[in-house]
Amino acid sequence: MKYTLLIICLLVSLSCVEQPEQIEKRPMISPAHFDDNAFAINSDYKKGDVRRYGIMPDAPIDQIKLKRVIALAQKGVPIRFPKGYYETNLILNKVLNATFVFRDAIVTGAVNIIDGSDNIVFEGQLTVLDKVFVRKSQNIVIENLSIQSDTLKSYHHKFNRGLSIYAGTRNISFKKLSILNTGGLNDQFYTYTAAALQVHGWNNNPQNLKISNLYIENAQRTAVYLTGSGHYIRKAIIKNFGQGGSSQTMFGLEDAKPGSEREFAGFWINKCNDCIIDSLEINNYSKNTYSLKFGIGTYSKPTFINNLRLIDKAKYAPVEDDLLTNILVKSEY
Repeated sequence: MKYTLLIICLLVSLSCVEQPEQIEKRPMISPAHFDDNAFAINSDYKKGDVRRYGIMPDAPIDQIKLKRVIALAQKGVPIRFPKGYYETNLILNKVLNATFVFRDAIVTGAVNIIDGSDNIVFEGQLTVLDKVFVRKSQNIVIENLSIQSDTLKSYHHKFNRGLSIYAGTRNISFKKLSILNTGGLNDQFYTYTAAALQVHGWNNNPQNLKISNLYIENAQRTAVYLTGSGHYIRKAIIKNFGQGGSSQTMFGLEDAKPGSEREFAGFWINKCNDCIIDSLEINNYSKNTYSLKFGIGTYSKPTFINNLRLIDKAKYAPVEDDLLTNILVKSEY
């Protein structure tokens, strides 16, 4: 399958400046010298362990204690969540200079980083069973995040709602990000989940999103919707999308033409300037959805897909490209 932009891509490819392999710089947090005795409940656990402050895995979570733990993190104490299920939402609202270490911890609800949060670090492996939402926050480093569905264990007993990086977000990086089995049924619960990964925010689009490894599988609606500027994705694999989902109760996407969000796609780039996707692989079991959708952008600030591979029925699925797109594909493999 030949793309209308390939000739243009070859002509301008020499002008593309490759993004360096080192794509993230961890925010620095000063060493913790804070005396946490006023927060401690169980001295059997070491400083920073959430169990020391009354938060136990696989047990009911006291929200007052959880807020105190978040406050302690802002004092410079790295907070550790040991392996287990945490039946709660984790809300970081205006949280500054905090490090959280997850030892295969599973949050059954949502994780929100919102409204002025700055200099946030998530180390280790974190699994979330509902959604992750980031808004008006900056300087966020997340090591390994997996968003999964488990209708027995999840807070709402429904499929996950993916990752939404919304307006005003700056400088957020992931070493490894996987989103599996994102829901999209005809259910009000999924009203604002138009894509498993949606990066949007009209007139205040996210900037400088960095992802080393992105893997999305079984998204019932669109897999990726990407807007903004300065993004770099080193490797993205999209597998099986746009099947089993409904658009009836779905809200629109910022910067997209009304109604266009109802036509599902594997990777949809729109109003995206000075971005690089180094390697993109799309595989789908059905050809009744778009493999790619290329929206408008600033011509002088092109977005490059350096290496593109379409597998199985994705090879034969349609590609939508706007006449004013600035997206350039350098090569297929």
